[in-house]
Amino acid sequence: MKFGFSISSFQFEELNQNSDWYLWLTDYINLSGKKVVEELPTKNFYLSRYREVHSLAVNLNASIWRMNLSWGRLFPSKDKVSQEALFKYKEILKDLKDKGFEVILCLNHFDLPLWIHNPIVARDSLLTQGPLGWYSSSTVEEFVKFSRFIHNNFSEYADLWCTFNEPNLLLTFAYLQGIFPPGISSRKAYETSLNNVIRAHQEVYNELKGEKVGIVYNIPAVQGSSAIENEIFEFLRKIDFDWLGVNYYTRLVTDDKGIPLEGYGPFCQFGSREGRDVSDYGWEVYPEGLTDVLKKVSSFGKPILVTENGVADEKDRIRPRFIIDHVNAIKKSRVNVEAYMYWSLYDNFEWNFGYKMKFGLYDINLNPRPSAFIFKELQEIT
Repeated sequence: MKFGFSISSFQFEELNQNSDWYLWLTDYINLSGKKVVEELPTKNFYLSRYREVHSLAVNLNASIWRMNLSWGRLFPSKDKVSQEALFKYKEILKDLKDKGFEVILCLNHFDLPLWIHNPIVARDSLLTQGPLGWYSSSTVEEFVKFSRFIHNNFSEYADLWCTFNEPNLLLTFAYLQGIFPPGISSRKAYETSLNNVIRAHQEVYNELKGEKVGIVYNIPAVQGSSAIENEIFEFLRKIDFDWLGVNYYTRLVTDDKGIPLEGYGPFCQFGSREGRDVSDYGWEVYPEGLTDVLKKVSSFGKPILVTENGVADEKDRIRPRFIIDHVNAIKKSRVNVEAYMYWSLYDNFEWNFGYKMKFGLYDINLNPRPSAFIFKELQEIT
């Protein structure tokens, strides 16, 4: 099993104002309603210090790296390519390959360029004025064009391709719970956007025929409701993929009606009912859930990678054991998992929460936490 890390452009790169998330984080209504923190990713430095970052990963015996290339940075407008961004990404990818990394190139990790999605206009007009992001079928065509561009320019660096990171969370947060841009709570809008994302994935999958094209999906260990579990897996049953990336953080415990229960999984802000460790995010540590999830996804008969697993833990009190227990949970599953990728190598910008949640083996100044040394020895100690 390989070990490595995942990153995303908006969470690690220098501030990009051509992003729907930039507008979302600077919107007065969101700020005054405390839907977002008063913080922007101004501490980020990946584009300027990528060599140093990659070397840190090498020193921890990492050999696989997942990243996405920012659509908004590469295309400041619909038909204009930023040559600066194009050359920078080639530099970064070449450095990864020179350092011996297997590279997973992701085509979308949540954020969209403003000419594709203006979340404030979309929200305030109740999706009657745009640009409307994944609610609009035209975004599918633009995404296919963008994917073709990425493939034409970067295919020599990519070992695996990924269409979307966690489309299930993205669409649930954006169109049902209203906490991601555009902040809508509408079952109809959710279903429309879901169908567009499914079509986008399938068209890109067909476009990149011959490559190893997969998808990265957030899969909690569901307990209490088979209906909720079936709903989570329904997306994957509707698409083709050559490999599956599993992002696993915790479990989801519900009553028989599918209502999540407080004190379990991501709802442990006041502690775990079972007395388990809880992250700074309020997420319950439940490594055995990863064993269950891997057994279930093995039924798809596709190569499996754990593409994200991590814990917000500023004091590093639970992270060392967290990492060891989750790697052991993979082994206990007896499923052939090709990689374990920790989120994250160093502290990142965590969407609505800014820099408050600290997932890194290193802090934002690249000072190591003790868990970094645990990660380095994973091959030997697990």
